[in-house]
Amino acid sequence: MATGIGGPRPVARRYADAALAALVVAMVGMMIVPLPTPLLDVLIASNISLAVLLLLVSLYIKNGVSLTSFPTILLITTLYRLALNVSSTRLILLQADAGDVIRAFGDYVVGGNYVVGAIVFLILTLIQFLVVAKGSERVAEVGARFALDAMPGKQMSIDAELRSGAISQDEARRKRDAVMRESAFYGSMDGAMKFVKGDAIAGIIITVINILGGLTVGVLMNDMGAVEALETYGLLTIGDGLVSQIPALLISTAAGLVVTRVSSEDADASLGSDVAKQVFGDPRALAIASFFLVGLAIIPGLPAFPFLIIAVVFFVVSRRLSARPKDAETIDTQVTTQEAARETRQKRAMVPVVIPVAIDLGDALADELLDDQGGGPLLEEAVPALRDALFIDRGLALPGVRARRAPGLAPDSYAIAVQEVPVGSGALTPGQALALAPPEMIAELGVRATPATDPVTGGPACLVAAEDRGSLLDEGIPCLDAAEAVTRHLRRAVELRAHDLVGLQEVQAMLDQLERAYPALVRHVVPKPVSLSLLTDVLRRLVEEAVSIRPLREILEALATYAPNEKDPMALTELVRGALKRQLTHQHAEGGILAVHLLDPMIEEAVRDSIQRTATGSYLAMPPDMAKDVIEAVRRECFADGNGPAVLLTQPDVRRFLRRLLEVDLPDAAVLSYQELAPEVTVQPLGRVGL
Repeated sequence: MATGIGGPRPVARRYADAALAALVVAMVGMMIVPLPTPLLDVLIASNISLAVLLLLVSLYIKNGVSLTSFPTILLITTLYRLALNVSSTRLILLQADAGDVIRAFGDYVVGGNYVVGAIVFLILTLIQFLVVAKGSERVAEVGARFALDAMPGKQMSIDAELRSGAISQDEARRKRDAVMRESAFYGSMDGAMKFVKGDAIAGIIITVINILGGLTVGVLMNDMGAVEALETYGLLTIGDGLVSQIPALLISTAAGLVVTRVSSEDADASLGSDVAKQVFGDPRALAIASFFLVGLAIIPGLPAFPFLIIAVVFFVVSRRLSARPKDAETIDTQVTTQEAARETRQKRAMVPVVIPVAIDLGDALADELLDDQGGGPLLEEAVPALRDALFIDRGLALPGVRARRAPGLAPDSYAIAVQEVPVGSGALTPGQALALAPPEMIAELGVRATPATDPVTGGPACLVAAEDRGSLLDEGIPCLDAAEAVTRHLRRAVELRAHDLVGLQEVQAMLDQLERAYPALVRHVVPKPVSLSLLTDVLRRLVEEAVSIRPLREILEALATYAPNEKDPMALTELVRGALKRQLTHQHAEGGILAVHLLDPMIEEAVRDSIQRTATGSYLAMPPDMAKDVIEAVRRECFADGNGPAVLLTQPDVRRFLRRLLEVDLPDAAVLSYQELAPEVTVQPLGRVGL
């Protein structure tokens, strides 16, 4: 006997695999080799038994995912029934005898009347095809579509729980696997239900062919009369159809139960207990139903006895449910309250988790942007769009945004915090819209406007009535409603502090996702030669300069090349930027042309001379007056007349120090070095920044 790692369980699995393979081969052989009638009886009985077993199993599973092998079982049982059909057809046409089971179904079940048998067979087939199979197919199709559509949201929810510390890494992996299994199961069931429909159609066609074939064999080959041949072969064919369609109907019903099963909150609950709890849980419905049945019983012509019996049963059950002791309910409520209080104390005892992104709303804004169920236009429409945009632009999965009512704020104001540190605030009166244009321009259109400041750019803006928003949009003037204005400010605040959202846990989640597609790359780079903390530092520096980390594969490949000989995070970041030259250039170029502002060599030399190199790293130590002059020179050249984000082109050795000098006053200034230019892009100088 095998023991240890290669013990009984693997041996049993091998035997099960071999038995399944032998069964499939035997099914194919049944279509070719004639079977004796006693063996056919045993196989037909096993087909019926298997159908009953699957139906009972489907009643006791918790949800459909608990029986992930069901689509394959559907295919195997369908092939099994078709093989039995072929074998029984061969015996019926050759011997006019297909065994005792088929003959019993023809003689006893339908009373030896092939006309009645044909009608019963058609009814069973129509029930299976039009009702059970068609409905189950539709449910499976919708379930597969919903499972696939919901999969990204479920994955993001799991990632958010993992980042917040609510679940462990192993639990997150199990949840991701469960989501993948659910999606694969419903997708397979969507296709497997086609087997059920095809089986019903094949049953009708096989029965018609058997009757026509029996008439032909009986009349032309066995010298029977047409009526005698029809009675002989028709009765056997109907019996064959019934022993095939009844198991098919049972398995089709089992498939319907599997795809329509909804998970219960109770892990030990079954379908029967759920039905009893949900259908018979309200005594009022049972009492009303009993009175209705009494009304039917007193109608002349209707038999009163069956209606009265059921009415009495319903009434007795309703009275017993109504008379359930209130003390038990009180005890249950007290126990539930105590458990909830204990869970609350346990949660408070845990290490507090900082909320990544939060927005506090005054009472008036909260009434407009939030609802009582925790949703509203801000969280249901604007924030999901912001999450998608941040992932596309920066490659970051935005954690859940906490929007909450803050009575301490002014009614029409809001405040934004990243990692619970304030990063922005603003005010917007409900019923107003924010027009991103000077008040003079709005006044020329005959719209009443209140001067305001754009909370994102600091430029001129104005507040207008919400009903004037449509007319301003028609004139091509950007005009934002309350949700859009708050979300725009939120996006700006998150983009400026996006690097604060890049931590060890987030990077590990990204690596887990990448490892599924590139396992060798991840194992080759992390944790050697690049530790998780070093990789996090590099990614955080890239995000801080608005560089997308979506091409994580290219980043890891660059680190695999340079990290063995370079351990300084700043130097590694510069080398990675060089490897991402195509992405960087594409990010700032338009139509293959990159418009840049060149830096005067005097400024480059001043920055170079101000670099202080120490054993712990390098930093910029420029005199304050000179630093101010450089910042003003860049502002004057690149951001005059409200121009948008500018690109500065400089030497590689001073690039990161110049960027560090400008990041506070000019966060939108992109600083590129000559080694970060893609060769296929044309550089168009717009001017030179000089003192």
